[in-house]
Amino acid sequence: MREIIAAALRRQRTSVLVAPAAGFGGGLLSRWADSLGGVVGLLTLVPPVLFLAMLIRELMRRPGTAELRVDESARAFFSPPRTALTYLPILSGWFAFMGVDTADRAGGNPLRWTLIAVYAVLCVAITVVHWRRMPFVALTTEGVTTGAPRPLAVVPWEALGAEVPVEPGVAGRYVRLPIERPELVRRAGRGPRLSAFLPVRELTVAPALLAAAIQHYATHPQHWAAIGTAAEYARLRHALTGVPLSAQP
Repeated sequence: MREIIAAALRRQRTSVLVAPAAGFGGGLLSRWADSLGGVVGLLTLVPPVLFLAMLIRELMRRPGTAELRVDESARAFFSPPRTALTYLPILSGWFAFMGVDTADRAGGNPLRWTLIAVYAVLCVAITVVHWRRMPFVALTTEGVTTGAPRPLAVVPWEALGAEVPVEPGVAGRYVRLPIERPELVRRAGRGPRLSAFLPVRELTVAPALLAAAIQHYATHPQHWAAIGTAAEYARLRHALTGVPLSAQP
């Protein structure tokens, strides 16, 4: 699991550096093409069309469909992030492009220079957030952990409400955890503890499977101690799907 986290974090850090650099280069290309005009001037359409295509792809992308992975040494069932380029780095690239484009037209207009400063701050903010933490979820004997390598939140099993169903959110973007004992939740920063939203759109796991697994353990504390073993995952899949243990891969 540690190797997977390290590799995924390297990919994310690379993307969050390359995206604004590509946006900056696209902005320079667009300004150069615009200065030449004619057929070459049509190149100014390439960056916005490319961004629009990526945005549509992101909006149309379906949630993950994979199983949870098992790491017996870490005693965890977990899901890493997908390898595809995600929305925020793409947005960072667009901000870089808009910063270059706006700077070329700014002149002495204070509003446009303010916009350039906003674009720069947003690019830096996205880079810092993606540099420090990536989408990740793990089920351990302790509870549910989201975010890696530094957890964004740790929700102990004892903190979850057993009576309220755990369900995926709209379009499989998140899983909402019902919190009955918010004082047990450990969260980075000062976010609210009355509920926890697990962002799952960027994960490989199927949101419905993750929600069902969390719900199962919230209502079956006798199985907490076995979480993270291959035998327990086989039992979990049998409990959720009814597939006989002998028929599971």
